[in-house]
Amino acid sequence: MRNGSFTSTHIIAKEGWNQVVLAFMVFLLFYALSFLSWVFFLIFAGTLYSYRNPERIAEEDDERCLIAPLDGKVTDISKISLSDGSEALRIVIRKSFWDVGVLRAPLGMEILEVKKRFGLFMPSTSPLFASMAERKGLTCKSAFAPIKMIVSAGLWSQKITLFSKIGAFKAGERLGFLRDGEVALLLPLDTRIKVSLSDEVKAGSSVLGYLAYKDTDDRK
Repeated sequence: MRNGSFTSTHIIAKEGWNQVVLAFMVFLLFYALSFLSWVFFLIFAGTLYSYRNPERIAEEDDERCLIAPLDGKVTDISKISLSDGSEALRIVIRKSFWDVGVLRAPLGMEILEVKKRFGLFMPSTSPLFASMAERKGLTCKSAFAPIKMIVSAGLWSQKITLFSKIGAFKAGERLGFLRDGEVALLLPLDTRIKVSLSDEVKAGSSVLGYLAYKDTDDRK
């Protein structure tokens, strides 16, 4: 277990336990009153579903393989300029409300720094989302290249949960929870991408691409 809260392999992520218990109690109340109990049962079932925490196995185990950090749809693959004048390849994955909200490490890495930007909780489809949404930026280091993860909260997010602000994570390991929003990965330009726009991906399972082989003794 790491410092701070940590989501284990419970079937329901503990970030949703309070909501699940509340929805169940409301269902029991209206069941006892024999008034629209089926509506509140559906709400209870939907709450359970939205906080599910499934086990995942990566499609490949290559150390340079990048796996999806979040369930959702690939909405952007582009080259961007960073504030320090360098360039990076950006892959954005946008989560719907019903996708699994568990955040996972895209490869074996260490989180060096987390910076939070306070902002608004708004739809991720809004043109103001990139500039005004609440987000957390994770500066990470792997054995092969530095990467960054930008986690942005959507309209239905109460907060962005990280189980540990710094520390080492294995590929696919749970590192946080996001109820609604998107994750942007900022990668080296020579990363080999294996997904396309609009592809649906699964956190901890789907392969996004591979970090480039740069050592002289690496296979091409």
